[in-house]
Amino acid sequence: MEEVKIRISVLVPVYNVEKDLPRCLDSLLGQTLRDIEVICVNDASPDGSARILEEYAARDSRLRIITKTANEGLMMARKTGYLNARGEYLCFCDSDDFMPSDALENLWKKGVASGADIVVGDMYLRNLEERLVLRPRRSAKGPDGRNYLKAILHGATCSLCGSIYRRSLFTANTYHTLLNQSFSEDRILLTQLLVLTAPKVEVITSPTYYYCLNTASITRRKLSEKALREQLKALFWCYDYVNAEVPDLGPDNRNFIVRYMSLYLEKGVPRSVIESSYPQAYDMLQFAEISKATSPRFAFHTVMCKHSMPYRSACTRARGLIRKIQGKD
Repeated sequence: MEEVKIRISVLVPVYNVEKDLPRCLDSLLGQTLRDIEVICVNDASPDGSARILEEYAARDSRLRIITKTANEGLMMARKTGYLNARGEYLCFCDSDDFMPSDALENLWKKGVASGADIVVGDMYLRNLEERLVLRPRRSAKGPDGRNYLKAILHGATCSLCGSIYRRSLFTANTYHTLLNQSFSEDRILLTQLLVLTAPKVEVITSPTYYYCLNTASITRRKLSEKALREQLKALFWCYDYVNAEVPDLGPDNRNFIVRYMSLYLEKGVPRSVIESSYPQAYDMLQFAEISKATSPRFAFHTVMCKHSMPYRSACTRARGLIRKIQGKD
């Protein structure tokens, strides 16, 4: 019997997600595109996730389980997934999120029709009240990945999830991968992918991914100083990488990193943590340098966040209120 061709390999890192894992797996195994495989990488999860994976695998042979003996973090789990994938395209899905039933079929059809290396769909943020907030990614479209990279530098989501990627992008290149990297790991990989492969990127306007906020997510917990330094390390790594590989995006890149540092200051991260995370951070956070990278108005805001706790607290409360109204929290 001729082996069924695998159109898309969906890669799912699994760690401490037994509550949400069934919803994720149901959404993937219920896709209208049937010629897929779902590779679940159990990253030494200590909860009941392994049992759930085994139950689903017993019912559907398209689900493959790879079990790690030690936890290595999201970035390594995804690498294990793409190194073991067999599909023509790859799709990343986090185990506490889900995809609409026609997402893979719509992405696949666009990829075949256009010959794209990457096809990106709309992402919706689903908050704790189940309100949906659109996070459009339509500005990603372009012949060589440059538009996508520039959009990310100006605030577009850098999530890998809900898109499809030609598998050859991963087999033909080696990407810098960090052990136990669970913050900004998407940004590190996607930045390299767009720079190294210059992929043709197409978009579709239908939703392909639901990113679900939950109280247990690592992105919602108050971060320790160690975690903050890990995140800052990732951001500065991307900053240096883009400066070295795409120097003409320097102004966009500088704007990106200064705005991120300002946001951390606004959230109350100590200046010492930020300034000790990167050799040039202190100089970059001076009024004149911030003004050149962004604007005098934003420079004033950042300097006030550096020096005035009442101002910083007021900004944090205002931002939180705005995000609540927008449905992002």
